[in-house]
Amino acid sequence: MQALFGKIVTAALGGMARTGAADHMSLEPDSPPAIAARAGVNADALSRVLRLLASVGIFTQTEDGRYALNPVSALLQRSHPESMRDVAIMMTDPWTMNAYSRFDHSLATGGDAVTAVYGKHAFDVFHDDPAQGENFARAMTGFTTTLIPAVMEVADFSPFRKMADVGGSHGVVLSKILAANPALHGVLFDLPEVIRNAPAAGQFAAFPDRITYESGSFFERVPEGCDAYIMKHIVHDWDDERCRTILSLMRDQLAAHAPDHGRVFLIEMVVPPVPDPVPAKFLDIEMLVCTVGGRERSPAEFAALFASAGLQLAGIKQIQSPVCLIEASLA
Repeated sequence: MQALFGKIVTAALGGMARTGAADHMSLEPDSPPAIAARAGVNADALSRVLRLLASVGIFTQTEDGRYALNPVSALLQRSHPESMRDVAIMMTDPWTMNAYSRFDHSLATGGDAVTAVYGKHAFDVFHDDPAQGENFARAMTGFTTTLIPAVMEVADFSPFRKMADVGGSHGVVLSKILAANPALHGVLFDLPEVIRNAPAAGQFAAFPDRITYESGSFFERVPEGCDAYIMKHIVHDWDDERCRTILSLMRDQLAAHAPDHGRVFLIEMVVPPVPDPVPAKFLDIEMLVCTVGGRERSPAEFAALFASAGLQLAGIKQIQSPVCLIEASLA
């Protein structure tokens, strides 16, 4: 029963995120009625939700029934520098919650449950429902913001002159890389509807002369003339065949422009060969249910995928985050 109750914790976190209730709390304990009055929510309901979440370590509860933030629940605040509020909202949006109602479809067929519910894959759902698409984009930006400092601690991008962030959304990853490497020029590449809003996001305001914006489908082309490509949480969205298409396009560019030192970098979770409950195993099921053929991969699976695209695995660097920095070179 404790395992089955997991959906209740997820929904409770989503509700706290959507109402912004945690923004009206602090490290000092306060009563549910006082918090509810500031947040504009029902006091009795808030008390019950906080009681549950405190019981699993997400808030702190005092003996007299007052509640305070702790380091976990503080991540629900919009102002927190590593806020997970947008991630909690996205993970409880209708497109994903409804998909899990058809988990049996994914288990029986291996197909994604989003298509079983909506008749189209998730990115088409976002196209038709921009609000959910915007929630997804904000969540990815928020998640990226929390992990990119750890990536930069282990990464060395100084040998490169031109790097493309493929599927880079509004450029959080690439902007941090350019800030740390003054000689590097960046190309932000994504779909037209994403790129048209990227300049306004202001990620490259400090170095506008070192960024180029390009739009298109990474199944058809990638930016030309680069000696490095980076993708964060792109490969895990797709099956091997589609990943091979993307990686092969990059291989061709590297072979033409940087055969000696060209690299492909992936920021992805890696499934380790141990039975422990690591985050990659949970995200792998999210990929099963919510993407068309997406999956988390083991080191051997990454090596095989690279090899199939004319690349070779050059290394996997574990960082202080659930993700790894994966590097590939020309085979």
